[in-house]
Amino acid sequence: MTFSRIELLFSAAVLLQVLTGSTKAQIFGDQCLTTFTHGKENFVLDADESLKEGATFISSPPVTTTKDCIVSCCKDRHCNLALMENGDTEGSIKSCYLFDCLYKQKKVCRFVRKEGFNNYVLTSVFGSDLDETVPGDDDDKPPIASAGQDRVVQPQDTVTLNGIQSQDDKKIVSFKWHMLSGHPFAVIEKTHFDDEVIVSNLSSGVYKFQLTVTDSIGQSNSAQVTVLVLTPEQSNHHCLVPKKVGPCRASYPRWHYNAVSEKCEEFNFGGCKENRNNYLSQAECETACDGISVMPGGTGRRVTPVLNQVENCGGPCQPDQFTCSSGCCLDRGLECDGTKQCSDGSDEESCNELNKQLEKLRRIPVDESKVRCTEPPNTGPCRASMTKWFYDPYDRTCSRFNFGGCNGNDNQFDSQDICALACQGVTDKDVFARRGEFERLDSKSDKGTLIIAVLLGVAIIVLLALLGYCFLKGRKERQPRHQRTGVNGTHATTLEDTEKLVYNSTTKPI
Repeated sequence: MTFSRIELLFSAAVLLQVLTGSTKAQIFGDQCLTTFTHGKENFVLDADESLKEGATFISSPPVTTTKDCIVSCCKDRHCNLALMENGDTEGSIKSCYLFDCLYKQKKVCRFVRKEGFNNYVLTSVFGSDLDETVPGDDDDKPPIASAGQDRVVQPQDTVTLNGIQSQDDKKIVSFKWHMLSGHPFAVIEKTHFDDEVIVSNLSSGVYKFQLTVTDSIGQSNSAQVTVLVLTPEQSNHHCLVPKKVGPCRASYPRWHYNAVSEKCEEFNFGGCKENRNNYLSQAECETACDGISVMPGGTGRRVTPVLNQVENCGGPCQPDQFTCSSGCCLDRGLECDGTKQCSDGSDEESCNELNKQLEKLRRIPVDESKVRCTEPPNTGPCRASMTKWFYDPYDRTCSRFNFGGCNGNDNQFDSQDICALACQGVTDKDVFARRGEFERLDSKSDKGTLIIAVLLGVAIIVLLALLGYCFLKGRKERQPRHQRTGVNGTHATTLEDTEKLVYNSTTKPI
């Protein structure tokens, strides 16, 4: 049997296409690996704590090698953590879990030491957390700017931005804010706090602001924050879609906006495949959706619901869309909502398996005290001043720090004794974060303690001097007065006695 020339050409074309596709996949895989950093061996994610703080469980692809798990993470633009349970042979794995560890640009994943697990993290997100080398002089390290988490607001709302969580081992002397992108008629005004500005006159769009902090010797660092001012269409997704528990069956308190009651209401989120009407706090929900109404005669800004619940075909899918097996696109929030919107049903195919994999991860026993005592200390974004204690696993000591009053973490205790008891036995081997995260607050705590000690010493010296003066004065007043005797045996009158006599004689009533 012989092949015709057309058959040979067709076979060659198919083979070339396969080889080309294989080569492209190889190049993509190799490029992908360069964007990830090996985290720390024998550390697993504390799934419950991470999801409670806003981490997102993306998926658990059925792959069997470390490389394939990382490449799976690369294919999802929201993925920045590839967590693996090691297999029996080098490079093999039993399970692969993909997570987004950012909640509005705040890192919220918590790790705990556990044999048999491995992890790779996106370098652009976690690189600085794992780098033990800190540039600058050991006696004066560069500052670290913090512009806070991203915001979602309505048009004409005002937004307060601050850098109160920026850190330096000495002192930050300058905070400078400026707008990188957005509508130019936004108004930025300073407040009486050095690190704070108020932004007003905002219209729908995306605004990026940059904070640059400078320390006393001129070292500087910058951080950015994004403010999304919702359009009516975006308000549909963030405020008007129904609450979504999701296919997973854990329970985490969240808030959603109810456009009928025009209120933010609490609900229990299952742990995966949320939509955008899902907020960690009531305040965050109200900032994004307060005043939105769908009811005729409502008290707020009326928005007409326009929810696209059908697939779109014929073009590439956007990052905020789910790709059906057919190649058609669907809003990401509609995946695993219990209703098939993809014509091939692929948006509801793997939902039950997702719940099984998350439950498997949640059941891994972890030592919660080690999670608590290895978190870098967090002063929070508020401006109160409460004395708390945090545990430093590198020095194995408890140190004093000033807590701002809100949004800290669990590594804070009311006394040194409670701190030491709760964290007994926790060492640097249990820590995922780098040492520098603890050193900055340690140096501030030591400096603050030294200043307090000096002031206390001065106060004690002043008090002792005052007590000594009062004691000597009282002793002198209690001594008996001796009248001097004249040479003729009579008592001599002193000037003081004369004054008393004159006073008594001249003031005696007539």
